[in-house]
Amino acid sequence: MNKGRDKNMKWFNSLLLLLCGMWLGGCQQEDDFRSSAQTGFQITLTDEANQAYSRTAPDKLEDPATSMFRLRVVDATTGKVAYSGKCTESVLVKEGTYNLTATYGENPVIGLDTPYYEGTLENQQVVTGQMTSATIPCAVANALLSVNYDAESLKKVYEDYSVTVSVYGQSVEIDSTGVKSAYFKADSSVKLVFHGHLAGTGKEVSYDIPEPEGSPFSNISAKTHVKITLGTDSITSSGVGISVEKVKVSKVSVTETLPLEFLPKPKLESKGFVNNELSFAETEEKSAVINLKLSSPLQNIKLKFNSTDAKFAGLEADKEYLLSNAVDKAAIEAALGITLPEIGATTGSLDFTSLIPQLMTDAGNTVASTIEVDVKANNRWASEDKAANRVYTLKCNKPIFHVSVYPGNIWTKEFTMNPLLAEDVETGNYDLLSQKMKYQFSVDGQTNWIDFSDDLRKSDLAPGTNYYIRGVYRDVVEGEIVAVKTYETLSIPNSTLDEGYSTTYPKSNNPLYNFNGGWIGTRNTLTCHSNGVNAFYVSKSSTLPINENGSTVAHLMTIGWGAGNTCSFGNKFGSVINNVSAGILCVGDYEASGDTIYAKVASIRPTSLNFTYKSAPYNGDEYLVEIALVNISENVETVIGSARLTSGEKIDSYKTQSMDVVYNDAYKQLPITHVRILFKAGINENKDYLEDKFRDAYIWEGYTNAYLVGSQFWLDSFSLVYDK
Repeated sequence: MNKGRDKNMKWFNSLLLLLCGMWLGGCQQEDDFRSSAQTGFQITLTDEANQAYSRTAPDKLEDPATSMFRLRVVDATTGKVAYSGKCTESVLVKEGTYNLTATYGENPVIGLDTPYYEGTLENQQVVTGQMTSATIPCAVANALLSVNYDAESLKKVYEDYSVTVSVYGQSVEIDSTGVKSAYFKADSSVKLVFHGHLAGTGKEVSYDIPEPEGSPFSNISAKTHVKITLGTDSITSSGVGISVEKVKVSKVSVTETLPLEFLPKPKLESKGFVNNELSFAETEEKSAVINLKLSSPLQNIKLKFNSTDAKFAGLEADKEYLLSNAVDKAAIEAALGITLPEIGATTGSLDFTSLIPQLMTDAGNTVASTIEVDVKANNRWASEDKAANRVYTLKCNKPIFHVSVYPGNIWTKEFTMNPLLAEDVETGNYDLLSQKMKYQFSVDGQTNWIDFSDDLRKSDLAPGTNYYIRGVYRDVVEGEIVAVKTYETLSIPNSTLDEGYSTTYPKSNNPLYNFNGGWIGTRNTLTCHSNGVNAFYVSKSSTLPINENGSTVAHLMTIGWGAGNTCSFGNKFGSVINNVSAGILCVGDYEASGDTIYAKVASIRPTSLNFTYKSAPYNGDEYLVEIALVNISENVETVIGSARLTSGEKIDSYKTQSMDVVYNDAYKQLPITHVRILFKAGINENKDYLEDKFRDAYIWEGYTNAYLVGSQFWLDSFSLVYDK
């Protein structure tokens, strides 16, 4: 038991010694590895003042300024130091409440350009497993005084001069440049002595500068900046005559007083670029801006611009153009059409947006132009960051576009194409492209491209044939090739009606007729016996094939049909008519339900319809002839072209008539997909129209008078005409 206990004690003592050694070795706090979980602070230093200054460093202080600060984290309960060292992005501590102090500098009694900064944040709680955000506002903790010299007046009296600033027996000298300032502990009072050598004699003189009204040299508080301007008010043999021309007292911030070398180096931030590259189509408008992120006034810019685009031949390849060189600046601005920022500006950008539409491809081949930029501010170049990519690429690609032809401008023997339309441009600027566009035609789409005339029309073409068109921008950039197919010259099968017909036999064995060919239909199924009653006359066809005019002719009749037999006076059995139907012949699929004609699939564009016929309208009725060229898409029918004729004129002998098809330009963007043609014996299908004619049909007359008809129309043939 004792041996085991001794062994455990030795292990414990060794561990204790190790922990003590780690603490004594400079960890500044117990348990440097406080928890496997991330527990502590995320540190951000900010300038206490929220206002603009001549130096415009970001609100959050960046490296190297942040790394120059030291951070002290003290347990608010125990007063124990949890961390003391360089200010880092994160600090790990145990759960608890802490006071944080960030400092920069040594706060000397007095020194030249020796600012001292301090910021505190108290009672900040940390919870195990969490990183608490701690933003520490920092301020200038000492005071400063600077001297401006009226050099024009002083140089008339003195060869050289300076001012000694003293605090508590210690002093610094501000030379004639006035570049550096005297920094001293807050709430101190300062004494100023002017020293100089007289011009011509070299005699050394000195002069105690009296404190101006308002006591600006006494008990100067933290963050206070006293600026004085010295000149001369009179000239004496002793050289005395120094005057305080101006005194300005203001509050200053960390950002305003940081030494230039401690401010962040300038940075470049692009807008419109992706990974420093901007890809665009020739003529396209895109934003292309490189913003200069400055923490002090701009001192210089180096710029290289390299491109194979001939318009930039005036810029030397790989030459480094300097903003500080007036000739270089003018050359860049003239060649690129941009305005460069001025030296001394606190903000600025290089805006290449107006340049983008001017860049061109090499006859459609991609051209890359590169811009290399370096910026100087607060005595530092952006190129100090070796990892930063300061080369920006403008990649000009071939614009993507095609030309088009509306289906409404395509015929069987010709077509007229559209000039470039906005919707035809996939990439590029439509307005710029259309200004320098010409249009070409080819039979095979590969060779012998011929320019269109101004009307963009091409005639003398073959029906149902593919031809090819394209647009060409500025004579060298070719658009996509587009095929244009002319409409076919379709002839409707059996449109002469001489190819025979088929018959069906209903209940009464009276034949019903339909013409062969699959394209031509009739209404005969509707005008036959269909309701199971014994009425002989309803079995007659409304459209019959007959031989006339030296060929087969379709005889269209308006007939009555109905509900069967009824008793009349004189013991005569007669018939009553319930329905009247006009005979039709149509190009289309006829459906009795709904009395509908469905158009046939056909991609055609005829100019007119010719037909040979005669007619005998009855009782003021009119025959009907019509044609419709339609587009059917998703069960929606749109009539694109049509012609319609109705007439009550009796034509005793066959004649040929033509109807021009009128096309609706509002639908020129739709192709023709179907055709429907209708010939109808009459348009009047009111029962009263024929009732008297059919009322007296008697059984002992063999119902011979039952097949009396109303309007009649004889169609010998019809054809579609393709004049264009």
